[in-house]
Amino acid sequence: MRRAANLALVATVALGFVACGPAASTDVKLGAIVSLQGAGSPYGRSIQRGIEMAVEEINAAGGVNVFEVGQMPLTLLLRDSGSQPATGLQAAQELLAEGVNAAIGADVSDVTLAIAPVFQEAEVLLMSPASSSPKLSNAGDFIYRNFPSDDLEALNTADHVFNVAHVPEAAVIAQQSEFGLGQKNSFIQRFRLLGGRALGQGSYPADATPEDIAVQVERLLAEDPPAIYIAGYAADTAMVARAIRDAGSDAALFGTGAVLAADLIAAGGDAVEGLAFPQAPFDIERGADNVRKFVADYEAKYGMTPDTYAAHGYDAVQMIAQAIAQAGLDGHEIRFYLNSMNPYEGLAGVTAFDDNGDVRKFHTMYAIQDGVAVRLE
Repeated sequence: MRRAANLALVATVALGFVACGPAASTDVKLGAIVSLQGAGSPYGRSIQRGIEMAVEEINAAGGVNVFEVGQMPLTLLLRDSGSQPATGLQAAQELLAEGVNAAIGADVSDVTLAIAPVFQEAEVLLMSPASSSPKLSNAGDFIYRNFPSDDLEALNTADHVFNVAHVPEAAVIAQQSEFGLGQKNSFIQRFRLLGGRALGQGSYPADATPEDIAVQVERLLAEDPPAIYIAGYAADTAMVARAIRDAGSDAALFGTGAVLAADLIAAGGDAVEGLAFPQAPFDIERGADNVRKFVADYEAKYGMTPDTYAAHGYDAVQMIAQAIAQAGLDGHEIRFYLNSMNPYEGLAGVTAFDDNGDVRKFHTMYAIQDGVAVRLE
């Protein structure tokens, strides 16, 4: 059994919420908390689109065939966290007050860690399609994520840096957030286990300016590292890469799975050329029929190609709907089903949850080459 969330924290943030679903609901209420504004908005908007596609698809087929109840429409209650924990917490309280049967969220790890205790206390399932902080592994029995944790990503990235790129020494710079610092720590731990040496470390606030980052980069380059691992999101990764190149360094650059290639290239230009980064499973080029259909439908609806975050958002809805169809609307039954279900073969690979509500998925490495993201074999 997973350890329960810290009770003192729950008492502080739950504000008296008690699990109490609607007595005679005529629909299945699915909450969603994503970043439509702020640093996490590129990820949140992708997740929103994936969620909406899944909800529309389910309702077009008649809704959710709820266990021992019958067909019911799926109603989406969407809230914007603005990438801020306090705003996300308010959204979580609102959704619980409206009687959601389950919820998806959040994207930014800081927000997910803030809202997890209230869902745990209310015994309402929360599934994150993007948050990777290792701290979520102990957030509670009702907290799940179908996105791999920093520990798995760090394993994949450090292995690539040390064993494939053959770089034995690297400096590390991270955004000062749960995501950035978690990635930094996990990468350094794995890199050192492989025999690598971390030459130096730096960090910058989430709202850092190019000038702030330039100061940190100057300190980091004092030891002339052959490689630099940047633990951040797409926008700040591009700023760090630009500062590194402007300082005259030709160090090999590596990023995180939060890198969105199009955003990185648009923001970083030639400074991000050669930067390698991992991506959670979602293979458009080699995908199965369900992936190809999703890509075609997504492009027709939104005029853009879906990314791994859209795929994880879509899969989260489908798994929750499947759990409700097989087990019912009660949070305990939904959780029991997810814990014991056969591996779910979705858009973002095969999903099966462990005792911590985590998944084991292996990343694929990409690199920016000639202005486009290319898969590395």
